[in-house]
Amino acid sequence: MRYLPIVCMLLALAAGCGAAPATEIPPDPVTLVAQAAANIRASDRFRMTVERTGAPYEVDTGLGRVTFRRASAQYVAPDTLQATVSLTAAGLTAEVDIFARGENQWFRNVILTGGSWLNAPFAEGFNPQVLIAEETGFEAALAAVRELTYAGPAALEDGTPVHRISGVAEGHDISALLAGLIEASGPTQVEVYIHRETGLPARFVIVQPETASEQFPTPTTWTVDIYDYGAPARLDDPEARQS
Repeated sequence: MRYLPIVCMLLALAAGCGAAPATEIPPDPVTLVAQAAANIRASDRFRMTVERTGAPYEVDTGLGRVTFRRASAQYVAPDTLQATVSLTAAGLTAEVDIFARGENQWFRNVILTGGSWLNAPFAEGFNPQVLIAEETGFEAALAAVRELTYAGPAALEDGTPVHRISGVAEGHDISALLAGLIEASGPTQVEVYIHRETGLPARFVIVQPETASEQFPTPTTWTVDIYDYGAPARLDDPEARQS
């Protein structure tokens, strides 16, 4: 009988070793996306880049119809955005600075405006205030992403820890994710990357499958990185220059 406690202990250890490890329940993607949308709407400053790869994508601007390449932007609540846009027009690549406060827009280019701000629309109807408006901005755009699936934890190139979430959406419903500068169309595949520590959106990847063709087999793909939340803004304000 004196060996009984030892036998029981060994049996308990054996049972524990054979037990299946607990399965970790993945986060709910709907909850993650909803919280991320609310978090970015509460942000008063952030920077973002919008980069196109794959099939070319043309947009109408104050310079005519151009092929969009890349944009780097600074947003300041409630209604101000400054960006540098890289585009191709008539076979030539150019960079254009744009500034918008509400519906008032300015743009400049070394050749076209002599490097001075011109008070004229660059993107007709664009208003930075819609970016965080509840009914039109990031929150509404993310709410339009359907069939959300949690694809697991990941890390961006700089090591940023993120949740990766996949879904689908109609392009016209998610234009806010492209800073409102691009009017996407047709069905899209969307990946949302949410910072695991802050709960803020860190990246959107938007693929437009219908843009693929024999000439351009890779569809238009937009990669949108959002960063420097709350960092001091660096604006070259044309309105301030006039005052």
